[in-house]
Formats: sequence, structure tokens, C-alpha cells
Amino acid sequence: MEGAVVFGFGLFALGLFFGWLALRLWRYRDEGSISILEAALLKTTGEEPQPRTKLDHWLHYFQMVLAFIFATLLVSVSIYGLLEEAGVL
Repeated sequence: MEGAVVFGFGLFALGLFFGWLALRLWRYRDEGSISILEAALLKTTGEEPQPRTKLDHWLHYFQMVLAFIFATLLVSVSIYGLLEEAGVL
């Protein structure tokens, strides 16, 4: 019983993480932001970042949509599981 509750809270936390990630991706969807690793590599070589291509934009939106889907799915399943375990449903 206790393992199911811990698992439910773990899924809930993972769902919140994906929700935060989706909101962050939505907020910075039009900016040409780069990762910390890419920024460090560009700083050491002294080069400028390449412009974003259509594939980069598509992959950004694809990742954002998947993050929203997984966040919704994980939070819903975890809430259902926790309520089921508590005997409410």
C-alpha cells in the first residue's frame, strides 16, 4: 500500500516537472535561445550561434506539445491512483 502512494506522488512530481518544462518552452518559443552546453562551446571557440532552421522550430514545438501531453497524463493518472488508494473512488 505505501509503495503505491510513494509511486503516485513520484508520478505527480514528474507530471509537475513536465508541466513546468512545457510552460518554459511556451514562454521562450519565439526567442532563439540556446542550451548552456552550446553556449559554453560557442564561448570557447569564439563563434556566434547559428540561426534556427525550420526543423529547429518544428522540433521545439513538438517537444512543447509532448511535454504538455505527458504532464496532463502523469498528473491525471497520479491523482486517480492516489484517490483510488485513499478509497475515495
